Amino acid sequence: MTATFERTGTSQEATDDELRRLLGLPLVRTVVYEHGEFTEACKACGHVPPTSIPPELPPGEPVVDVVQDPRALRTAARTVAWLVDVLDQRRPPKQVVNLAVPEVLRYLRAVPTGPSGLRGGARLLSARASQPHEGAVEVAAMIRLGGRLRAMAASFVLAGLDAWTCTTVRIL
Repeated sequence: MTATFERTGTSQEATDDELRRLLGLPLVRTVVYEHGEFTEACKACGHVPPTSIPPELPPGEPVVDVVQDPRALRTAARTVAWLVDVLDQRRPPKQVVNLAVPEVLRYLRAVPTGPSGLRGGARLLSARASQPHEGAVEVAAMIRLGGRLRAMAASFVLAGLDAWTCTTVRIL
């Protein structure tokens, strides 16, 4: 929030101040109201000093990013390609029943692929997999669906020692 009070400074401001004095108006200065206090900005640059000291970092080692598992990322991207094939009816759903939960297959069955629901309505254009944390992989894909470009998002969880299962698919 910015409030106005008396101010003096540059030549333009001095001219403005003279006009305000002649007209009987109060002089103006800019301050910042933060945390219940008014803080005046630097007259040269307008910088407002911090009103409180930033908190210290928590003790311990910094968090290390998750090491990406290339095999998991390839598996997830390949599964998304197969799910697009199921969406386009080029692959029977029975072939991916172990790779996706039943809700995903129902979702894909409910998506209209073309104006008449015929084959040739869905194509995978690109896919990018990432691993936000251990035990999960997310895939963002671009597909052509019924002649339009659409975004597709899929999430995978680790089921067992080395089996990834698609738990969610959304076409935006």
